[in-house]
Amino acid sequence: MEVYWMAMRIFWTGIFLAFFLFTLQSCGGEKGDRPLTILMSVEARTFDPHFASSTVEWSFLMNIFDALVVRGDDMTVGPGLALKWEVDSSKKVWTFHLRKGVKFTNGEPFGAQSVKFTFERMQNKKLRPRTTVPRRIALDRVEIVNEHTVRIHTKRPVATLPIWLVNAFMLPPKHYGEKSAKEVSGKPVGTGPYKMVKWVKDDFIRMEANENWWKGEVKIKTVLWRPVPEASSRIAEIESGAADIITNISPDQGAMIASEERGNQLKAIHGGRRIYLGIRQNFEVFKLKKVRQALNYAVDFPLIAENVLNGHGSRLATIVNAPNADESIKAYPYNPKKAKQLLAEAGLKDTNGDGVLEYQGKPVAFKLDVPTSRYLKGKEICEAVAANLRAVGLKVEVNPLEWSVYLSRRSKKKFSPLYFHGFSSAFNAELDLGVLRPNLYANLTHWNNPAFIQGYNRLGQTFDAAERKKISYAMQRIIREDAPWVFLWNQYDFYGLSPRVKWFPRADERIYLPSIIMKAKK
Repeated sequence: MEVYWMAMRIFWTGIFLAFFLFTLQSCGGEKGDRPLTILMSVEARTFDPHFASSTVEWSFLMNIFDALVVRGDDMTVGPGLALKWEVDSSKKVWTFHLRKGVKFTNGEPFGAQSVKFTFERMQNKKLRPRTTVPRRIALDRVEIVNEHTVRIHTKRPVATLPIWLVNAFMLPPKHYGEKSAKEVSGKPVGTGPYKMVKWVKDDFIRMEANENWWKGEVKIKTVLWRPVPEASSRIAEIESGAADIITNISPDQGAMIASEERGNQLKAIHGGRRIYLGIRQNFEVFKLKKVRQALNYAVDFPLIAENVLNGHGSRLATIVNAPNADESIKAYPYNPKKAKQLLAEAGLKDTNGDGVLEYQGKPVAFKLDVPTSRYLKGKEICEAVAANLRAVGLKVEVNPLEWSVYLSRRSKKKFSPLYFHGFSSAFNAELDLGVLRPNLYANLTHWNNPAFIQGYNRLGQTFDAAERKKISYAMQRIIREDAPWVFLWNQYDFYGLSPRVKWFPRADERIYLPSIIMKAKK
C-alpha cells in the first residue's frame, strides 16, 4: 500500500511538472535546451566560505571558489591554487608556491595578497566567522615572501595542515574587504569553474561557467540547483525529465528509478558520513558509561538495515573511516539482555512496575531529535531505535525537526538528550577523530575524556606515519569503550541520474561540476 501511494504521488507530481517544463527550459541553456538541473534535499544558508557549515554549502562553494589545496574525486589531497608546498625543520612554517596568471571572476588578480587577506578575514573577531580553519591549523600569521609565495606560520606543529586547507577557499581582497558580510553572503566571487549569477532563496541557484577559469574550458555552461525537500517530488522531477541529478534518495526509491524504461540511472556509493546518535552528558543519567554502553547494546542495527535500508550497510565499529580504521575493533552487537544488565548495574530500576526505568527517583524519559529531509531514512531509523530503547525500559519520544530548525538548535546547543546526526569525512584519521573534540561547535555530547584529548593533541603534532597510526588506534579503542555515541552506520549515498549525464558520486557527498559529463544528443 505504501508503495502504491508513493507511485500515485509521483505520477500526479509528474503530470503537474509537465505543465511547467517549458518554464524550466526558459531558465537557461543554449538554443532553448534545459540547463543541467540538480535537485538537493536542503537549501544553502550562505555562500560566504567563512560562514558555511554544511556539506551542501561546501558542495556549492567548491564550484565557485578554489583553495590552495584540493581534495580530488578519489579523496586524495593535491595542488590547487598552490603548485607545491613544504614545511621547515621546526614544523611550524609552511611555504606555499602559488599559481601565476589566475584571476577572480571580478577581474581581481589572485596572489599572495589574496592568501594573506583570506586568512586574516578568518581571524577577524569583529566579523565572527564560523570557519574553524585558523584554530585547526593553529594559525599565527601569514607572511608574504613575494607576489607568488607565502609562508603560513603556526603556533605549534600541525601535521595535517594541508588537509585542513581544502575548505580554505581564496577570496578577492577588494570585493570582500569593501563590503559587509551580509552583502557578500549572496554575492560570491572566486576563481572557480563557475559564477553564481542568481540565487532565489528556497527556489533555485543558477550558475554559469567561468570562461576564464585557469584550468581551461568549462564544458557545461549553465547549471540550475534547486532545493526540493520531498524525496517523492525529486523522483517525480527526474521521471518527468525536469532534472538530471537528484540527491538523498533511499535504496527502494532508487530501485524504482532504475527500473523505469526512460534510461534513468541509480548510482550508489558507500560514503564516509558517520551516522550516530549523540548522547548528551548534560542529561544526568547519560554521564554513566554503563548507560551509554547499554544504549549501544540495545539497538538492533542488523534488523534496521534489513527493514529500513533494504539490506544496505553494517554497524559502525569505529568513527574513523578506511583506510585508517582499526579493523580489530568490533561493532557493538545487538544484546538487549546485556543492555538491561548494564542499566541495572548503573542503578536504574523500575520501582512502580510501569515498564519505565527510574534514576534518582525520576523516570528516564527523553526526546530524540532528528532532522527531516537531511539524512537517508533518518526518521525511520530513529523510530526503530526508539522502539529498541523502549524495550529495555527507557521512555523515548522521536522529535522530528525541519532542517533549518535543527541547524538553529545545533548552533544554540539546544538539542534534546539524544540527537541524530552525521559527520562527513576528510578520510584522514585525525580529522575523523576530531569530531569528538570538546570545543567543536557541532559536537554537543559534552563528552570530555582526558586520555582522548591527550591523544588528539599528540596526534596533531606527530608527523611520523607509524606513530600516528599507533596513537589513532589507541584513541579509537577509547571511543569504543567510553561510548559517547550510539554508533549506527556509515551512510550509503544514493543518487538518481537522467540519461543526459555521466557521473559517479564522490565519497564526501560533494558534487563537483567539472566531473560531470553531458552526453551528446543522439
